[in-house]
Amino acid sequence: MKFAYVDACVWITLVEGLDSYRPPIRTALARLAEDGWELCASDAVRLEVLIRPQRLKQNLLINLYLDLLNTNRALSIPEDVFDKALKVALVDKLKAMDAVHVAIAKHHGCERFVTTDPHFKALQTLEPWWIALPAD
Repeated sequence: MKFAYVDACVWITLVEGLDSYRPPIRTALARLAEDGWELCASDAVRLEVLIRPQRLKQNLLINLYLDLLNTNRALSIPEDVFDKALKVALVDKLKAMDAVHVAIAKHHGCERFVTTDPHFKALQTLEPWWIALPAD
């Protein structure tokens, strides 16, 4: 099985983004699944997607995110995640949380990093799989 780590921005954009963003994301995720990729997420993704709806007490949104994330392989956070993330941040010139995601994905053998964030286009640690969104 091939593992693809799905960044939090993909889920946030799919759920809360513009309507025009949903079809390309759904298509990209379906294509990955059809090609034998298992979608993965970690508690770091859960943190990013749930913090805003938790603050705003948006229970329907919280449940929607949890349902989506529960369809993904749950990846544990390695004890040395911060040491690994620091190295990733230096190599790939990423912000701390972005480097944490990449470090978790790399630790678990993910071969692709799925994102809508253009900051990851030049990712070297993992193969970036960038989902282009339409300009609105």
